[in-house]
Amino acid sequence: MKPLRCRCGQVIGLDDLMHIAYHPHTMGANRIQVRFECPKCGRVSERLLPQAVWDEMLLAYLENDERTLNEWMETTQLGPITDEEIRAMRRELRQGDLLRSLRKWEASQGEPQD
Repeated sequence: MKPLRCRCGQVIGLDDLMHIAYHPHTMGANRIQVRFECPKCGRVSERLLPQAVWDEMLLAYLENDERTLNEWMETTQLGPITDEEIRAMRRELRQGDLLRSLRKWEASQGEPQD
């Protein structure tokens, strides 16, 4: 089973998929339309794959990934982390005593402190 590749040769992973559409047919094999963005060159491409090829490809992806299919679906629906979310997380880390308690825990475990 060959992995899905971009024109530049980069292997496309599950996280690079942008859109998946199922095209059922009454006669012949069903088709899966896959839109992806290459992590290397940034090109957005589409492929129309037979159902059997897509099933094999999806199984290969999931065998090499620690996430389950449901976990993958949930993370893709979250979308990218925004700049505001990053700033809010940094504010929470500074305001709370999380870092202080982490340092105490590291000291109790014998970890070297910076």
